[in-house]
Amino acid sequence: GTSPTAPTPRQSDLAEAPTRVVLAGKSLALHALLWRDFMPISPPDGKPLVVVLQVRTEDGSEVPAIVRADMAWVLNGADAWSTVPREERSRSETAPVYELVARDGPKWGPGITVDVVIRLRDAGGPESLLRVANRPIQGTF
Repeated sequence: GTSPTAPTPRQSDLAEAPTRVVLAGKSLALHALLWRDFMPISPPDGKPLVVVLQVRTEDGSEVPAIVRADMAWVLNGADAWSTVPREERSRSETAPVYELVARDGPKWGPGITVDVVIRLRDAGGPESLLRVANRPIQGTF
């Protein structure tokens, strides 16, 4: 059976998502690193966007294991890219940070800033959107 998917938030909701949320008793914030690779082995117009998403607790403790992200969005003006981020390294490796990676994004930038939003849930609780604003897309050359 397929579980019902939550409706996609409207772009206005994403743009106004909070920059701090409390889940599983922890105050959480999002950090995001975004880049595109223009190294010589890349295609002439560069590789697609890569986003590293890091959820951190305000007090520096470990992000509770029941907290999970199931969607991410990158907002570039009126455009939005939605993606399912993946945990590429185990939480034991990235602790106290909860880290996810989204690959094969749009060929935006480099040299622009975007907002990044993730949707978090804890065990059985409602979902929460969490945003970080004005993150630069960097190019590696």
